[in-house]
Amino acid sequence: MLVVAASAAADDDGGLAHTNAVLQVWLEAIEADAPYLLMDRGAAELRLMHGGAVLRRMAVVADSLGARPPVRIEVVERLRRFRPSDPWRDLASSPFDWEQNLVEEASAQSALYCTAGVLVYASPVWWQSGAAALQLQTEDLRAMYNAAKPGLALVVLPRGWRAERR
Repeated sequence: MLVVAASAAADDDGGLAHTNAVLQVWLEAIEADAPYLLMDRGAAELRLMHGGAVLRRMAVVADSLGARPPVRIEVVERLRRFRPSDPWRDLASSPFDWEQNLVEEASAQSALYCTAGVLVYASPVWWQSGAAALQLQTEDLRAMYNAAKPGLALVVLPRGWRAERR
């Protein structure tokens, strides 16, 4: 059982109940023994995690998720600025199909689309005023893109989630 003492900053960023719900989702992600993304808003850092291990730390360039993002967010799709000639055709590649494998790898304009309309991107071509999004450095997004399969959890910790109440 995890007991949390949150600061006034955590209360301002969604309340104690929201903070505890997010921490519960984080504990579930740790216990799932699968990769997940952890956004620490206080540190302005996105981490690719597996259990309690940090696989990669990525500085967040811009955070426009709003004051209280949804408690449960998952990656839905990996987006690219590429369309096959037949957009309804499902492409399946083998390990020997090097051209298709190159197409599926991350580019500077790749992005991750998540539930609740959250977008994780690096290139300014994806920027839209008022959209819930996280902007990363290009090299960080490219490194994370291949690990971010649909269903990957994104846990967003509120600012001040660690501070003690006085």
